[in-house]
Amino acid sequence: MKAIIMAGGKGTRFTPLKPLVEVCGLPSYYRVYQVARMFAEEVFLAITNSSPLIFSALPKIITEGRGYEMDVYEAVKKVGIPTLVFPADTPIIPIDAVEILISSCEADICSLENQGEYVGISLWRGFNMSNYQDVEYFSSKIYNMNTYEDYVRVNYLCRLGV
Repeated sequence: MKAIIMAGGKGTRFTPLKPLVEVCGLPSYYRVYQVARMFAEEVFLAITNSSPLIFSALPKIITEGRGYEMDVYEAVKKVGIPTLVFPADTPIIPIDAVEILISSCEADICSLENQGEYVGISLWRGFNMSNYQDVEYFSSKIYNMNTYEDYVRVNYLCRLGV
């Protein structure tokens, strides 16, 4: 299996440097990378040409920057399937959430929902857009860092060992 870390957003709600913002001493994207490596032989960063991660040593996929959903589709098409997709702004991802997504997925595209909200984590096993499934994860909250307040909350939770 492969994995893609989506790290090419414009960061308009927080900062364009969001993938590089430190959470408990590590850049956010790298914390996501550590989780992705548990499930994938190859991990790619999906970025735009203007991303601060353009000089990262990790393998990259350059997307057109047409929005999260379009960029995910473009990136998955480039690396092939099966592929796990993670947003770079979810630095605390419970391992069991990914395990539940993988074990419960019965469709071409499965998206992880956390307490009724999409978190941007998905599993692509095919490209039939009408064959999709939501997989719910209730055990703990998965936070996206979209604002400064989210960043403060995620760092607090990280220091607590969540």
